[in-house]
Amino acid sequence: MKIKKLGKRRSTLAEAPHWDARTATLVYVDRINSDIIRFDPETQEEVEVINVDGFVGNAIPCAQDGRQVVACVNTGIYKVDLNSRAKTLLTQVDDRNAAVKCAFSDGKCDAMGRLWAGTMPKERGTNEPFGKVCSLYCYSKGKLRSTLPQVSASSGIAWTTDNKTMYFNDSVPGKTYVFDYDLKTGTIQNRQLLIDFKSTFGYCDCGVPNGMTCDVNDKIWMTCFSTGTVLQIDPETAKILTRISLPTKCTTSCCFGGKDYDVLYVTSGSSDPEVTGPDDGMLYQITELGAKGSALFEFIG
Repeated sequence: MKIKKLGKRRSTLAEAPHWDARTATLVYVDRINSDIIRFDPETQEEVEVINVDGFVGNAIPCAQDGRQVVACVNTGIYKVDLNSRAKTLLTQVDDRNAAVKCAFSDGKCDAMGRLWAGTMPKERGTNEPFGKVCSLYCYSKGKLRSTLPQVSASSGIAWTTDNKTMYFNDSVPGKTYVFDYDLKTGTIQNRQLLIDFKSTFGYCDCGVPNGMTCDVNDKIWMTCFSTGTVLQIDPETAKILTRISLPTKCTTSCCFGGKDYDVLYVTSGSSDPEVTGPDDGMLYQITELGAKGSALFEFIG
C-alpha cells in the first residue's frame, strides 16, 4: 500500500470526489471556498476551478453532457455549465421557517441517475447541539423529496453493486445506517443501524464517520474525520478489515478511480482549528490496496 499527496491545493473543506472516466480527472469540491475543482492526477495540475458562490456540497458530471455538472449549493440544486460558468437553478429546499439554517452536503447519484444529497447545519461543529434539523433528499425528474427527515448532519452515501442496499452516514451522532433500496422507485425502507461509532466494538477511537464508497466486493471504504482514518468495513459483520492512517486528521471523503478503478482518492479539510495540521486539506491517493471500485453514476435527472 502506498499513500501519496497530490497537487498543491490545501482545501478548507474538500468533499465529494468523483472520478470522471471521460477525461481521466477527479472532480471534487472545496465546500467553504465555493470551488468546483477538476484535477488531473497524471499532470498533478488543476485543469479548472469554478467558483459557485456558496456552500457547495457536491458536483457530479451530467450523463448527457460532460461539460455540465449538477451541484448542490447552499439549499439549491443547480446545473452548472463548466464552459460559461452559468448556474441554472433546478430546485431548492424551502427553509424560510427553519430555526436552524442548513445547506446541502455530500451527494451521489444512484444507478438510475437520481441525485441523492443530504443537508447539514451551515454553522456546525461535531458537538454543537442543533438536534435533528436536517434531511436526506432525492431529486429526479424535476421533483425534490425528503426521504429521511430528522438527520443531524448528512454525510456519506453508498450503494452495493446490485443496487439493493444503500448506506448512509449521520455524522454528528456517529451512526452508519443501512437501508433496503428499490432502484425502480428510488425509495429506501427498513432502516437498520449498522455501526454506532460510540458503542460498536472497534469503532470508538475511529473518529467521525464521513464520506464513503463501496468496492466491487461490496466492502465499504469510509473516511473518518478528526482521526485521519480510512476504514475498510465488512457490512455483513460490521467488522473493520483494514485501517489506514493518513498524514492528516481531517479526512472527509473517498472514491475509487484511475484506469482500472484501483486507486482510492481521499479528500481532506483544514477548517477545524483544534485538529488542523500542515498536511490537512490536501488531496491523497492510495494505491496497491488489493481492492477495486467501479464507476460512480452520473446525473440523468
